[in-house]
Order: sequence, then structure tokens, then C-alpha cells
Amino acid sequence: MLRVGAAVFLLAVSTNALAEINLSGYLKSFVVAQDELDNPVLQFDKLYQSQNSARIMLDGFSGRITWQLHYELSPVFVSKSLATELPTFNVVGDNYRLTDPESNLLDDDNKNQLYQNLDRLNFQVQMEAGDLTIGRQAISFGSARIISPTDIFLPFDVRTFNTEYRNGVDAVRFQRPWGDLGEIDIGIVLGKDAKSENSAAFLQLRTNYKGADYHLAIIEFAAQQLTGLGLQTAIWDLGFWLEAAYVNGDKNYLRLSTGVDYSFSENTFAQIEYHYNGAGSDDHKDYFSNLSSTPYQRGGVFLLGENYIMPSYTVQLSSLWFVATQAIYNLDDNSAFLSLSAEYNIAQNFYMDFGYYHFFGDDFSLTEDQLPEFNSEYGPNPDTFFASIRYYF
Repeated sequence: MLRVGAAVFLLAVSTNALAEINLSGYLKSFVVAQDELDNPVLQFDKLYQSQNSARIMLDGFSGRITWQLHYELSPVFVSKSLATELPTFNVVGDNYRLTDPESNLLDDDNKNQLYQNLDRLNFQVQMEAGDLTIGRQAISFGSARIISPTDIFLPFDVRTFNTEYRNGVDAVRFQRPWGDLGEIDIGIVLGKDAKSENSAAFLQLRTNYKGADYHLAIIEFAAQQLTGLGLQTAIWDLGFWLEAAYVNGDKNYLRLSTGVDYSFSENTFAQIEYHYNGAGSDDHKDYFSNLSSTPYQRGGVFLLGENYIMPSYTVQLSSLWFVATQAIYNLDDNSAFLSLSAEYNIAQNFYMDFGYYHFFGDDFSLTEDQLPEFNSEYGPNPDTFFASIRYYF
């Protein structure tokens, strides 16, 4: 897939057929302070990080053919070596990518790292029947606001800082308009070495009827079949959504998200979402063993419990200031993740962000066999403060 995309890109650059190339991107830097950890499993003093990203985006247009090449380089500096990955930084693995350059450019045992991500490399042919896209591209599913049950292709952990762009996957995809507001979307996603256990195939249907948006998704992945349904509509002054996905195969489970949102004024917005995660467990003793199961390895699941409430509230204080707060509460183990963030627009295309993550719940413990055990999902996480600057060009 990458070889095909690279050949198309070089061909486009070497001919006069290319009418336009747009260059854009961003520079981001996050300074992070993490509280100490002291439990039977992990002991760390206060931790300091610097997470940085530079993204270059080339988008070409020539008649009915378009192409994309997006590349991101991310130096990450940490005050001390860690035995675990940083949950606030997304390291793109080989899930749903046919092949990929090595993501880590430094030795694995180095506390400071330099990551690369070839995130887009595709071309699209626009035809009367629809659009055919081949190569690394972003594919999204679902209608839920926070946790999408049908979204299995590399969703972000809710604690991750830089989530502006979805990770690209290697796919052959055809999209055809259906009616005035609908779409038929079908494709094959190729994982490592194009093996069937690493790859997927999907069909999405979207339509609008009497002001309501409907969504159907069927996905085959890792010997599993997912069937998903989604609805977005308005109930009086409330926005409403419902999305459900049932997976059957080696493991059968249901995931569901539903919620409402409401604008109190032009500057104030609130929403609340309930999520049921049938791939998880209502017993914290199952959390570790579930992490190695298919839903967590290939199905895009990262929440550990079954039942969640997720409220959020956003206020625009002025034309330059935004403040937002969000909570994710695990109803099964009574742990929670609370976030408070603020955004300030310094100048055109230049922003500053401030945020604080606070966690409630019971900490790690050891079993009689001296193995680590969750007593809650969010309790073991250290409180975290971050500040960032972002520049777009």
C-alpha cells in the first residue's frame, strides 16, 4: 500500500498535470507535570514531560484526482525512565497498517524518544459513480460524541492530549452519494502483512429521513463481525444520539452510547453521554485479563468497566477564551477521571492551552500470588497538569 501511494505521489510531482499543491501543518508543544505514584505495583517520584509534534501536510488537486501526504515527527522528553507507555501520548502501532516505517527512531530503552508517523499517503479518483480512495487515510464511524461503539480503527484513549487528527489506516475505499444527504461507504482495511486476522472489511450506510440522521455499519475484523446502528436527531431543544454495536465471533458483546446535548446560550454548551461496554467487566479483578482479549487488541476498546456516565460543559468566556470540563465516571468501581481545560487564542493561528486531570478511585494492589490487580480503573492514575502552545500554518 505504501509503495503504491509513493509511486502515485512521485508521478504526480513529476508531471505538469498537477494543478495545485497545498502545504499546511502545525507545531505543538505540551509541558506536562505528573504527580508521584506510590502503590505496590508502581513507585515514581513526580514526573515531568515535554511532548512535541511537527506535522507537515501536502494535499494535491488535479482535475478528478487528489492526493495526500501527511507526516508527523514527535520528540518526547521525560524526566526519568518509565516501564510503561505514557497514556497521554499516542504511539501509533501497526494496527490496521499494511507496513510502516519504524515508529520509534531511538533505542527503546532511552527515556527520551523521537517518534515518526506517516499518517496519510493516498490518492483519490473522483468519478460520476463515486470516489475511490487508495492508501493511508482516516476512516471514522458512528454518531456518539465521546465513545463510539462502532469505531474500531485506532480510537484515542480519552487521556491523550493530541487528538486533532485520526490515525490513518491502509485501505481501499469507495464512497457513493445516496440521495440528498446519504452515503454508501464500502472498503477493505489492510493490517500487517495483509493477513486476514490483522485486516478488516466494512460497509457503512448513512441517510437522513425527516431531519434525523441514520447510520448502519457492518464490519468484519479478527474473526469477529460487528453490526452497528446509529441515530442522531433533535428532541425539542435537545440534541439526541443513540449508537449501538453488537459483535459476535470468538467473543460476543454489546456496546452502546446514548446522550443529549443542549445550548443554554450562544456561549454555553453542555452534554451528557451514557456508555455501556459489554466487552468490559463489572468486576475490577477481570481488568488485567481482559486487556489481552480481542476487543482490546483489535476491536478499539480501551475502557475497562461496563457502565459509564460522561458529562461535559463548555463556556466561551470571550472571543479569545474557552473553558471546558468533562468527567468520565465508572459506575461499576466508583472511579472517575475529571478534566478541566482552557484555551486562549493568542493571535491568528496561535493558541495556548492549560489543563488539569484529576483521578478518583482505589489504587493498585497485589494478589496472593504477587500479581498486580486493579481495584478500580482510574484510581492508579496520577493527577496531571499540562500547558501547551499550538501554531498552525
